[in-house]
Amino acid sequence: MKLRKFLFPILSLLLVTFSCNDDDTEEFVIVELRDSQEVYEENLIEIQTYLETHYFNYEDFDFTDSTNPANNNFTVVLDTISADNGTQDKTPIIDYLNQADGIYPRLDIKVVEQDDIDYNLYILKVREGEGDSISPLDAAAMAYKGTIPDGTVFDSQIGIEAGQPFNLTPVGDAAGVVTGFKEGIVEFKTSTNFTENTDGTITYINHGIGVIFMPSGLGYFASPSTSTIPQYSPLFFNLKVISRSNTDWDLDGIPSHLEHPDGDFTEADDDTDGDLLVNFIDNDDDGDGVLTVNEVIKLEYDNDGTDQFMSKAEAKAYFDANAADDEFFIYIEGELDGTFTLHTLIIPDDNNDGIPNYLDSSVTTNLEEE
Repeated sequence: MKLRKFLFPILSLLLVTFSCNDDDTEEFVIVELRDSQEVYEENLIEIQTYLETHYFNYEDFDFTDSTNPANNNFTVVLDTISADNGTQDKTPIIDYLNQADGIYPRLDIKVVEQDDIDYNLYILKVREGEGDSISPLDAAAMAYKGTIPDGTVFDSQIGIEAGQPFNLTPVGDAAGVVTGFKEGIVEFKTSTNFTENTDGTITYINHGIGVIFMPSGLGYFASPSTSTIPQYSPLFFNLKVISRSNTDWDLDGIPSHLEHPDGDFTEADDDTDGDLLVNFIDNDDDGDGVLTVNEVIKLEYDNDGTDQFMSKAEAKAYFDANAADDEFFIYIEGELDGTFTLHTLIIPDDNNDGIPNYLDSSVTTNLEEE
């Protein structure tokens, strides 16, 4: 799995390599890292040139009805516009830039700040997806193919395989994914359902489909994950976004994305009690002496009041129709007997001030003691 981003110490922004002289003794060769802004400007030209000279197989997708079942089997194929292959009249990807809201296909530019550089992340959206939105603090599952601009594949998973879902944000010892991938995937939505085919394969329904084009500064920069990727190379990820999962990094019962909804780690409201621990890694978010896990209520439902849930869809439909205003969906668990259990969370606001108990230090109700 090349998608995950591991962090290695780099002293004084230098790369250290080894070489052998004529006496077969090892020498240290110090190679200074290139200037990040300079590399970005080169990457930007390379990406823009690619978008101007390539097209995708847009004629194979029904844009008049994005939910057409035939679209669920669609895979983006990128190719060069050329008279040699009879594609000189194809629409270049760059032409989908600045589309009106709701018009697809579309090419969006998302500005991502990292290391004091505002990077342009290009996102081709064929279909945004009809399912759930994805938070940077979620885990997500997808089918994808990673390439460099010349089309060389450095990583690929054609379905949800071992190791998925991926944590999008690194927390503690848990690795995340490269920044460009995280910032791109949160612009899509998940599938709404799936069907299992007679040959054992699975067809996902109404999932997000697109391609992320990222400069190396949002990828691996000078430390690629494999020798297939040159240093400072842009990365392209062709993807189908399948599902999202909650994370709960501090095990306080509240999904991390609810404790950190804006996706920005710098705002004061992400550290409610000012103890230098952002809420999603703080087991007492408001510092009132009552652990967050004891300020919320976990619930389980294995039936709709009469019949057991026989599918995830039944359990989710029950939640959508019956959830209380302060009740949040957590996950649906498959049981060994073929039934399903719905897990939800009640987040009380005892004084009705719009601030839930776990973020309100003036409310010290300990639900464990009740």
